[in-house]
Amino acid sequence: MCAKFRKALILIPCCKQKTVPRYISRYLSKPLPGLKELRNKLIALLAKTPQLRERPENLRGILNPKAPLIRAVDLYTGKFYVKARRVLTHLLQGKYPFIDLLIVSALYGLVRLDEGIKEYNLVMGDKLINGMRVFRFWQKEGLWLVLKNYIFSKGITHVWSLLPNSMPDYPYHQVFNKLWVSIRDLVKCYHVEVPKAGSGTSIKRAEWLTYILENNPRYLVSRVPQRDEFRSIPGYVFKYTPC
Repeated sequence: MCAKFRKALILIPCCKQKTVPRYISRYLSKPLPGLKELRNKLIALLAKTPQLRERPENLRGILNPKAPLIRAVDLYTGKFYVKARRVLTHLLQGKYPFIDLLIVSALYGLVRLDEGIKEYNLVMGDKLINGMRVFRFWQKEGLWLVLKNYIFSKGITHVWSLLPNSMPDYPYHQVFNKLWVSIRDLVKCYHVEVPKAGSGTSIKRAEWLTYILENNPRYLVSRVPQRDEFRSIPGYVFKYTPC
């Protein structure tokens, strides 16, 4: 396929640290098709799970009808989002028209950067009232199908997963196991890993994203970057595992 017709999708995780800003944007995008019913089902389960319902963030946010809707890019304030803030803003501004990005959220499933969401406290490894962990809920309810439909409707040719894959709390990548298999021969898909980075993995992934977008975003629709092309991120090797 001609390079000018290729499109990339980047998947990034939500984060535990959230901050309700003083200024709240009124210009919010709508959720992806097929998500509303799934979200409502999960919120209903959360409301019936005492240890999740009583978390302060959930009481003042997702379970509060009067809580404000906040742009996802403004609500999430973890290390990844702070480090990558500049390029995330550029993506919102349309600087890279051939690159799309979605946030994978434990509560909302899939979220656009400028979509309005409420404050919450939930991780993929949390256990619901029915004994099912959150990531299993999303597997069972077919979040992967929502993402697959999005990929094909947008003509995505390359997917880059910056999702963590660690148990027990952060098995984000596993939510889409069926997706990886179903698109393997149709879409180029890579899981960006940073061996030995440990707790600094999210920051290194943010540095990777920033470097790629600011230096040669066309890598995301062409080839896997080579090791010596990341001299500005010393001490780490990035590994690209086919999804």
